[in-house]
Amino acid sequence: MMVTPSNLISLNFPTKKINVKQNIHLPFFKNAIPSVYGACHGLLSLREPSTNKAAIWNPSTREFKILPPSSVQCSPYFSSIQEGCLTLVDVSFSHAAFGFDSKTDDYKVILFVALTFINSEEEHHFESQVELYSFRSDSWKEIPSPDYTLTHLFLGNNYIDGICYWKTECLAFHDFIGPILSFDMANEKFSILSIPEFIGTFSKCYFNLLVFNGSLGVITYGWNGIGMSFDLWIRSEGVWTKQFSIESISGAVYPLGFGKNDEFFLRNTNNEVLLFDPSTQELNKLETNTYLDNFLYSISLIHVYVYVESLIRINRIQEPKEHIIRQPTGDVSNKC
Repeated sequence: MMVTPSNLISLNFPTKKINVKQNIHLPFFKNAIPSVYGACHGLLSLREPSTNKAAIWNPSTREFKILPPSSVQCSPYFSSIQEGCLTLVDVSFSHAAFGFDSKTDDYKVILFVALTFINSEEEHHFESQVELYSFRSDSWKEIPSPDYTLTHLFLGNNYIDGICYWKTECLAFHDFIGPILSFDMANEKFSILSIPEFIGTFSKCYFNLLVFNGSLGVITYGWNGIGMSFDLWIRSEGVWTKQFSIESISGAVYPLGFGKNDEFFLRNTNNEVLLFDPSTQELNKLETNTYLDNFLYSISLIHVYVYVESLIRINRIQEPKEHIIRQPTGDVSNKC
């Protein structure tokens, strides 16, 4: 299991006596706040949205590969939508995903770019661009952008067998839910899935996509007067089937995802990570510092990933050992 808060990566490794947590500083993100945007085959894709710094990292071998800058051009830009010269004034990198192309034996990163332009009359114009990185060629290329707006709330990297998934929304209509957008790493094409009937176009509850035991899932949740209630649905052969319901978990405010053994991770009102076992109905607090008290808007700054150790060689720079600090989980000093 991996919990990823802000600019610190925390790994919990179970042992016979104690859990050992490794707080690992990432030297190539100096003065930046990276997040994990995807996990695949034991490799992690890291990105800092405001600076566009990115890297692929293998925590098992301590190797990392710094990605080159994307191909976004920051010079004056001519738009076919509006005649005249538009000046690019802002670039934001709000969404990314990481996966594997089995046809070419290549790891790829897909990056959604939002561009803001201004014309001579100081009117703003917005466009989107999608960049795709290939590990084999160590380069980016632009691919056709889908006509859908991705939501900002997500549970980790929804990647399954070469395909990534995202929620979409329609900004023109309040609370309107768009289809599920997918991207195939092999053929490099987007497609859509219809929203499940149990959610509806205008949902009265919150929901998020997630990965559950290797399948695409949807978790719906809402306040029932006592605590948060959750329903988990799984998609198999085009059909959505409910796996289980959790009537009420007191103190929980946001789902984080599931572990290898169906453990359910949540965040509570104190920005602490909770672990709920559906089979025993037991709820425990993990001794993991999320560091979210330092952020004003923290709802999407922590994600849970199922991580497996890997010996895949990136054959690039190795992380300095002096940046790795081990300490027992029970030590709350959290030295960095």
